[in-house]
Order: sequence, then C-alpha cells, then structure tokens
Amino acid sequence: MSDPKTVYDRTSFILVVEDDETLLKFFKIHLNKFFSKVIVVRNAKEALETIKEKSIDLVVSDFKMPKMDGIQLLRKVKKIDPKIPFILVSGYLMDMEQEKVCREEADGYLRKPFHVDTFNETIVAGMSRRLKLNELSEMVPDKKKVTDLLSGKLKVDNIKSLKDPQKAKDILTELSAKINLAS
Repeated sequence: MSDPKTVYDRTSFILVVEDDETLLKFFKIHLNKFFSKVIVVRNAKEALETIKEKSIDLVVSDFKMPKMDGIQLLRKVKKIDPKIPFILVSGYLMDMEQEKVCREEADGYLRKPFHVDTFNETIVAGMSRRLKLNELSEMVPDKKKVTDLLSGKLKVDNIKSLKDPQKAKDILTELSAKINLAS
C-alpha cells in the first residue's frame, strides 16, 4: 500500500463532497493525516463555490447527492478545470449509463464500503494523475486544447507549438489509464 504522506506535498488542497455526516468526518480525519488542506463540503453547490475560490488538487465526491449528483458535478468541475482529478465514491448500484460515465469521464471510482488501504491507493493515484495533468498543462497552456487532448478531440500532432510532442504523447498515454480500484 502506498502512503499518501510519503508521496505528495501536504499543502495540496483535497476537496471532499459528501452528504453523509459520518463519512464526511471519516474523510476529514483520515485525509488530514496526510494533507493539511482538506476541505469538506456537503453538496455540489458548495463544491463548485470552493473550486472557484481555491486551487483544488483532487476531488473525492459522493455519487448520489440531492439536487446535483456526482456525475453532474464531475462535468461542471472538468469545465472549470480539466486538470483536477475527480474520484467518484458510491454505495449504490449504478445503471449501465452511469457505469459508462464513471469509466469514461471520472478519473477513478471507489465502491462503498471500501478498505482504507484501497482509499489510500486511490488518493495516491489521483495525486499522481494531478502531477501528470499539470505537466501536460505546462506544455499546452491553452485550457481548451488540454481538454480536447484529454477527450481525444485534438491530436498532439495538430499542435505545432509543442516543443516535445513525444513527451506530450507519453503523458496522454499514462493519463489514458483510469484509476480503477473499485472494491
């Protein structure tokens, strides 16, 4: 098992979106062992407000929430900043469409109940993904182009200003592997 505190900067901002008070407390207490900046919110609206105010490094969000579910939040977060890894957590059975969205749009997925080691591995994988997304964004400063690269709408070879296209391709290959630690 990877220990998040041995891998990443404690000053990373981790945003947890969870409407269950018990889980919210667990996430806050557990993640504070590794990161000094853990923000917990109870709904998607608060999450979006936080993302607009702070530089968030990773989002862990419940799937089923009132008013706006985790998938809707995921899509809004990715429009604001495609570099933020987004991990969905759910205790509910999903239909085929929801599972497809988790596989194709979310950066990772955890099924409740989960083992704490699996949760730690998911956080480490999410933070590794964030580093790669930041690296790609440094190479391609245009947010729309990064989004299009990640979605496959744009090919690296079509960006003439890239100094190291092969490195960008390598990063995209690494990013194409989702965080699949669902337990």
